Amino acid sequence: MTVLIIGETGFLGSELVRRGSSAGRTTAATFHSRPSSVPGALLHHLDLRDLHQIDVVLGTVTPELVINMSSARPTG
Repeated sequence: MTVLIIGETGFLGSELVRRGSSAGRTTAATFHSRPSSVPGALLHHLDLRDLHQIDVVLGTVTPELVINMSSARPTG
């Protein structure tokens, strides 16, 4: 199962990335400003205000589960 965690730079997001990776899940995560150094995750830059970027990340990752841990919300 591929998991996409939006907002991996926060405390909860980075912990979910760490746990997903250590459990053997394919884990992708997004960051807005700068990525953290959580090992084992496929990182993608994402600005939730840009609907095209959301489509690109979802199309690239093709997750079966999306967890939004960011404080931002998509607009549009």
